[in-house]
Amino acid sequence: MHFSMAGVDASPIALILWGIFVGYVFTTVGAAGGILAGVGHMTVFGIKKANMVKPMNQVLTLVSPIVGTPLYLREKRIVVPTAVALGLGGIIAALIGSYFSSNFLAEMKTFQPYFGFFTLLISFRLFYECTQKFMESQKSVKEANKAFAAKVKELKAAGKLNEIKEIGVKFSQIGMQNTFTFAGQEFKYNALTPFITGIIVAIISASLGVGGGFLLVPFMTSIMGFPMYIVAGTSVLSILVSSLTSIANYINMGSQMDLSFLAFELVGVAIGTVVAAHLSKFIDGRKLKYFLAFVLLYVGIKYMFGPMIKAATGIGI
Repeated sequence: MHFSMAGVDASPIALILWGIFVGYVFTTVGAAGGILAGVGHMTVFGIKKANMVKPMNQVLTLVSPIVGTPLYLREKRIVVPTAVALGLGGIIAALIGSYFSSNFLAEMKTFQPYFGFFTLLISFRLFYECTQKFMESQKSVKEANKAFAAKVKELKAAGKLNEIKEIGVKFSQIGMQNTFTFAGQEFKYNALTPFITGIIVAIISASLGVGGGFLLVPFMTSIMGFPMYIVAGTSVLSILVSSLTSIANYINMGSQMDLSFLAFELVGVAIGTVVAAHLSKFIDGRKLKYFLAFVLLYVGIKYMFGPMIKAATGIGI
């Protein structure tokens, strides 16, 4: 099938399958969905317009935030002041990042090395998350995760799963120094930290044309020490705000999107999100991260050093 606006020929089935892969990984790992979307658009399907690829990437990463945010809010799995701080920092920063990228990274020859650099960083981060050192550093976070999971199981067995929100996020102090509990565990943080982080993350993610989960997830788990049950909801709400801002600004500056191309991918992402929700508990998360890390390592090297390697050896990677 020919997609005239994107300027490529692609099988709708291939687009749906790639969307399933992106949706599954993004839902399971909590990051790299936008990066994989970019790889699909640029390499798998061959779109040549950098400023078309960026907002299209971000549209794909919006499926999870749009579907997940109401659910997370209902279950009190969002640290709302943190998400608001991240989002407020992200709005202005998303405008800055998209403006910079649209004007200075408009060609693939400049955009791909930039994209490749951050892809390499993500792969290194994923490799680190698979190490014993990292896993041991997450013991306190795992305890909160286990406590939440155990209480959910208890409520389910008692037929009181509708009371899940009662063990969710509860604030005892809101201001610059915030304190809240989640599943009986207490957490403290400074509100300025997520605001500044929101600015940095949104500039980078908007310039890349991705959601930013690859930066937000490790920040909240490693730096702020939040359990993943909270991180998932808090990150998607802030990603929703910054991504919508970035997409709107790209379009305002003249970027176009092939909506028919995106429609097939969105079907796949929706399917992948649902599949992940049912199968993730049967898949070894560490092995999935290793697989994704190797894929992103290859992609990062290809985008950053591919032209140089080909010029020096005549071998394309």
